[in-house]
Amino acid sequence: MALTQTIDSFAPQPLNAPPAPSRNNVFPFPSARVRLQVALPHLPHDLPGVQLRALLHSPLGVYVISTEADRDEVHVQLDIARDDLDFTLHTLISTLPAALIGPVKRGSTAAKVR
Repeated sequence: MALTQTIDSFAPQPLNAPPAPSRNNVFPFPSARVRLQVALPHLPHDLPGVQLRALLHSPLGVYVISTEADRDEVHVQLDIARDDLDFTLHTLISTLPAALIGPVKRGSTAAKVR
């Protein structure tokens, strides 16, 4: 798709002139969010935190909103868009096969536009 624009739109406008009408008809719709709980067990042959470090350095690291270390495992909560659930599960299974995937719960919606 080609971008078409006339040279007249770059001409200087007087300061008191009303702004030109916008032809942008794209409105942002906040996507529904879900919370995914994941448990990373401490494996006997791994050093503490190896799985958490792998998760945080993977593409899923941007979705992590909280972590809680327990004696036997690390609980991680991911905040993702519903549309990203398939990608998230596939990446989680391929990155950390020992992870225990918990329930998916409704999360908050995206930040409100003011």
